[in-house]
Amino acid sequence: MLNIPRVAQYARFSSDNQRSESIDAQIRAMNQFCKQNHWQVVSTYTDEARSATTDNRPQFQQMITDSSKGLFDIVLVHKLDRFSRDRYDSAIYRKKLKRNKVRLCSVLERMDDSPESIMMESVLEGMAEYYSKNLGREVMKGMKETALQAKHTGGSPPLGFDIDKDRKLVVNQHEAEAVKIIFQMYADGHGYLSIINYLNEHGYKTKKGKLFGKNSLYEILNNEKYTGVYVFNKSASKSDSRRNNHAYKTNDQIIRIEDGCPAIISKKLFEKVQRIKSKNRRNTGRYHSKEFYLLTGKLFCSICGKRLQGNLRFSGERKNRLSTYRCPTLKKVCKNKEVNKDYLDAYIIDVLSEHIFNSKSLRKIVNKINAYIKKYNAAYDSNYDRIKSELDTVVNSLSNITDAIEKGMITDALIQRAEELEERRFAIQENLNAMHHYTPVNYNDYSSLISEFRSLKRGTEPFRTFVQQYVEKIMVYPYHLEIVLNTGLGITNELNETITIRRGDLYAMFGSRVYEED
Repeated sequence: MLNIPRVAQYARFSSDNQRSESIDAQIRAMNQFCKQNHWQVVSTYTDEARSATTDNRPQFQQMITDSSKGLFDIVLVHKLDRFSRDRYDSAIYRKKLKRNKVRLCSVLERMDDSPESIMMESVLEGMAEYYSKNLGREVMKGMKETALQAKHTGGSPPLGFDIDKDRKLVVNQHEAEAVKIIFQMYADGHGYLSIINYLNEHGYKTKKGKLFGKNSLYEILNNEKYTGVYVFNKSASKSDSRRNNHAYKTNDQIIRIEDGCPAIISKKLFEKVQRIKSKNRRNTGRYHSKEFYLLTGKLFCSICGKRLQGNLRFSGERKNRLSTYRCPTLKKVCKNKEVNKDYLDAYIIDVLSEHIFNSKSLRKIVNKINAYIKKYNAAYDSNYDRIKSELDTVVNSLSNITDAIEKGMITDALIQRAEELEERRFAIQENLNAMHHYTPVNYNDYSSLISEFRSLKRGTEPFRTFVQQYVEKIMVYPYHLEIVLNTGLGITNELNETITIRRGDLYAMFGSRVYEED
């Protein structure tokens, strides 16, 4: 039997003088390389505007994870620096690929297992790492020179400022009004939510023209530029708040220039805000650090579609703790009700215990999965033959068009048809690659889930990770909730189970009640 290597292609571009077309060029070269070597491309992973000096690349990490599933035999890159420019990361992930019996290959750098190739590969990786770090150093040097002139170094200017023709910050009067309101309201004791509501109700917008949120306020309240002090690279040092009598202070970490930009608020007001923020951080940190949201990221608002967020507050004279999941959209825009976090978390644990993690329920789930697999496999051969026949038809049509073009019969309609057929061929091939027979599952393969569910400590990250594998999503309606459980155990979503519960019934379980009137 002919053993054709299966290839996973990986392409990326960073933000330094590259565009998305760079990925297209890499993929084009890799496709040609695979064609010449008679390799089969089964998947393509791409990271846009991601540096190879870090492994914080979503598609890269997904590719490494998929390498353990036996989906491909080779990871192909255009150049080795697309894989990593950090020698430590490169060694770590190469070892993972090797453990999963997957080879790393490069189109432009042909390597084998010889000592000479190993040495050359190390040299190339070292050169790539040097290039990356040297580029970063040169870019930083240029930005520091710009900063020493109190000029804007790039990106969008802070709210309240615009940039003039000399790249100096100038005041945007309308936006500056919003900045003054934010600082003054915070200094007067108003919380983030109160400030956000006021700004949005009075028509103020962020620099990007969006409604204000908590994150946008946080950045504004920390920005010393509003006092007329031009600051560059503040995050690199905690010593930026130190004062001296020099016109400017500069070292490897930070640049501060007094009167380097126009002031929007007074230094007295800025310092008062910083004192209040520091005090609030000390007072509330002990509450937030212990709060645990089991279902974060799994709840969706049925009205606006946004994910619900965890919220903790202390209300009443006794400062009673109330922890909920609630929609982040303003109440006047989305009138959906928040859900008591403690009640819902406890209810979900009971639901999982009753519907999945007991012997009787799990056996039923396994039986349903095997029935699904049997039905799927029975239709597999006919479906595969049908799709393969369609692929052959498309390939023949492409061949006929290629023959016509080679004979000089080039028209816009013919080229457009060829592009359409090529897209169709790619889609059909992807569909074929994804098709496979399923192997029936065994109850003993899943029985350990029951003991794992029962033994994991509640209120911990491992327990949350475990639970979230079996809660597909929870749709939150004004008067009820729809809970979708992953009772297909990751094999298929067609067997997922939906459980509906009224809000009133949920609260009643815990000796409380919720009013359902508008």
